[in-house]
This record gives sequence, C-alpha cells and structure tokens, in this order.
Amino acid sequence: MTVLHAFELLVIGFAASIFGSLIGLGGGFLVIPAMRLGFNTPPALLAGTSLVFVFANAGASAIGYIRQKRVDFALAIPMIAGAIPGSVFGAFAVHWFSPKGFDLAYGTTLIVLAVLVIWRRRGTSREPFEKTFAHRLPVALAAGVGIGVLSSLFGIGAGLVLVPLLLVAARMPPHIVAATSGFTILCVSPAGIIVQSLMHDVDWASVVPLVAGGIAGGLIAPAISRRVSSPQLITLLAIGLILAALGLVAKHLVRG
Repeated sequence: MTVLHAFELLVIGFAASIFGSLIGLGGGFLVIPAMRLGFNTPPALLAGTSLVFVFANAGASAIGYIRQKRVDFALAIPMIAGAIPGSVFGAFAVHWFSPKGFDLAYGTTLIVLAVLVIWRRRGTSREPFEKTFAHRLPVALAAGVGIGVLSSLFGIGAGLVLVPLLLVAARMPPHIVAATSGFTILCVSPAGIIVQSLMHDVDWASVVPLVAGGIAGGLIAPAISRRVSSPQLITLLAIGLILAALGLVAKHLVRG
C-alpha cells in the first residue's frame, strides 16, 4: 500500500465516521461506495473490511453517546440478542453476490431508505425514551435478526434496519436513534468480524488507516450532534444516502 493510498483511506474513514455517527449509520454506508468506486474492492472483502471500520467508529462514538445518556438500552438489548446469529449468516451470504449485484442491491436499498427518510422529515418525533411498538420483544428480536444479516452482508452496521424502523415507523428522535444504533453496532459487529476474518474477508492493511480516521471522527461526532437539529440530521441522512446510491449505480451505467 502506498502512502497516498493510506492517506486517502484515512480521509475517507474520518469523513465517513463523522457523518455516519451523526445519523446512526456507522459510516459504513459511505466507506462502501468510496472503496467500490475508488479502489474496486471485491464485495466480500469490502464487507469485512468495512465492518471492522464500523465497529471502531461505533466504539468511539458510543462512549460519547452513553455519557450523554442517549442510548435506549431497553430497545437495544433484545435487538442485539437477535442480531448476533444474524450477523454470522450475513458473513456467508455476501459470497452469493456478484460485484454488480452487490452494488445494485446496495444502491437500491439506499434509495428506498432515502425516500422513507424524506417522507419522515415532515413529521414530529416522540419524546426521548418513550415506548413504541418497536420495544415489543418479538419486534425487537426480528429487527435484530435483520440488523445482523445486513450488518455482515453489506458491512454497514445496524442503520439499514434501525433508520426505517425507529426513525420512520416508530418516529423516535433522530439523536436517540443515532445513539442506539451506534451502541447496537458496537455489540453486534464482533460476531461478524470473527467469521469474516476466518474466511479471509478482511483487508487488514486497509483497516488500519480507515480505523485511525474512524476513531478520530467518532470522537468528534457526539459533540457536533449537539449543535445540529433533528431536521438537519434527517436532511443530511437523505442527501448522503442518495449520493452513495447514485455513485454505485453510475459505476455500472458508465461502463455500459
């Protein structure tokens, strides 16, 4: 790996970490298109590498969110219980995708999320830690399984499930969703990382600069989140999702 390559990964990790921590997606949703577009990293290797980055990012930001008492532990714990076995399955499932299939599936998922988030922006949020249907044990466990599968499949963490479920459907406050998502990612990611490491699906040379940037950004994100309103966070999320999705789809359209 060249010094320039390492620096590029450091910058990607730093930017993705700040943005991802603010909106509860763990930063992986930006690392994935950046590495697919910039370095053409194979899907399985990318998912494993991104998941390690997401874990480090979540660990750095979760500390700040726990201190701020923003994590909904009553919701996070049952989701974590369902997510751990799901993450093991997702680590194997990523091998079923071709590079094009991975990009299009991931891009389509992000577009759907963006539409839901834009629709959600018009509504109001519940009070912090107010109980919702998502707190029911069967719902939390089912959501956890989905979190685990997608966490290892795409290397993105919990946000692909938690954002539509908690932010859109349950109408929980964005800051609580972001904090709870970060804590869930922190607890779930290790299971997927272990399996993907055993399958040699982690590029450890790329992990080091990504994680270095991710830790720095994750430490800054909680302080920034205090200065950004909920509507602004939702707008940032929608813009980020659309740009990431368009980048992946354009990669294949340009190549014809």
